[in-house]
Amino acid sequence: MPGADAVVILGGGIIGFSIAYYLSQDPQYKGRIHIVDAADRLFESASGYAGGFLARDWIAEKAAPLGEYSYNLHRELAAEHNGHNRWGYLGSHVYSLSLNDAPAGVRGEDWLLAGTSRAQAAGGRREYGHVSRPGEAVNEDGTPAWMAPQMGASWNAIAGTDDCAQVEPRKLCEFLLSECEKRGVSIHLNTRATRLGKQRGSRLSVLELESNNSQSITLLCSDIIISAGCWTPRVWTTLFPTSPVEVKIDGLAGHSVIYRTPRYTNPFLNASYGSGEHSQSKDQHISYAIYCPPTKSWTYSPEAYARLDGDGKPEIWIGGLNDNSTDLPLPDLPTDAKKLINPARLAELRRAAVQLTGMTSPNGGVAEDDLEIVSEALCFRPVSQSGVPIIQQIPHRALSLDSKSKPGAKVWIASGHGPWGISMSLGTGAVMSDLISGRKPSVDVSGLCVELPASSKL
Repeated sequence: MPGADAVVILGGGIIGFSIAYYLSQDPQYKGRIHIVDAADRLFESASGYAGGFLARDWIAEKAAPLGEYSYNLHRELAAEHNGHNRWGYLGSHVYSLSLNDAPAGVRGEDWLLAGTSRAQAAGGRREYGHVSRPGEAVNEDGTPAWMAPQMGASWNAIAGTDDCAQVEPRKLCEFLLSECEKRGVSIHLNTRATRLGKQRGSRLSVLELESNNSQSITLLCSDIIISAGCWTPRVWTTLFPTSPVEVKIDGLAGHSVIYRTPRYTNPFLNASYGSGEHSQSKDQHISYAIYCPPTKSWTYSPEAYARLDGDGKPEIWIGGLNDNSTDLPLPDLPTDAKKLINPARLAELRRAAVQLTGMTSPNGGVAEDDLEIVSEALCFRPVSQSGVPIIQQIPHRALSLDSKSKPGAKVWIASGHGPWGISMSLGTGAVMSDLISGRKPSVDVSGLCVELPASSKL
């Protein structure tokens, strides 16, 4: 059995690796770290296929301190490790597009559950002017020429690079993975946690694992962190089948397409670069985001991000709320999601991409499809039913295990970040490192919790 005092992280996505990244450099933590994932490949769901949009303060009130803290950590990490070139970190300028007098809808923080545009979360902010680099062609409405002009459209610049940014999430995950490996973090693929057993003295601190080839592993641990995204409830019920605690996290399915356009072949220069002390003047290049509420042109809420891939090449990611909540069944493994891809959904996204960024003639008219498809994907985002992530230690009494067993390993949940998993990942990792090491977290996450039975609260 491997040495004692190990932290075992169940889930090898961006949340799990963010926790391992910060914990592995925590001077107060001296134990080993293990990451366990049931799939044979990492980052095959939202961690690898999400759009990678980051926001400082677009997040629900309970999670807002974590959102801002994490946003600042993203900028710091990119500055320290050349994130611009390694995972496409860029400040982002954000547009909201409304067609056919689309209704404003509900509050922005409720956009996910209500099916409205994420752009509504920027409501009440200061006005932003259109941004273009020196010499960059613009449309008559002031938007960059890579965006196709829209008849009867309302374009609003709703956020700038002080408040929003962009990454290529898979490359960020690969950076975290590389750093964790350098620091000795053990990674177990094709492996599932099956049972929490007792150490001598009846303490529950032995985690039993089983690989897909039926090889058994036991880990003596001080802490177990369940950060398995949409699969968190399944991991929870496997380990604690009689617990009264319900981990209410659903898998929100979303298709996406990555493509290239002849009108976005070089990174966009930042017109504000070097002009002041604000963070928006520190980036030589910027990205763009377009958010669209449902209209007569589409019944879902498309989102398009002009970003850089891992090699610094411009590309556009388009996706959004293009599937009805949890209609698609959650597969057994993230790698099984490809079997569920719906060609009709991808066709809808391509039509939206053409309308938003396709080639238009000088006389206007319908945009033509001159786009190059790079990849297509389906992933599942872990959405808690409370609308905010869960970051919480679950008391021993709430695990409902053998009444004779003594408290052993601490059990934590860090999951349910919804569409903000990439944005809140680093903050979650840093906060969990604080909690594991016994420090007061840098931001208050006490409201990010599941409901506990009154008799089992800490």
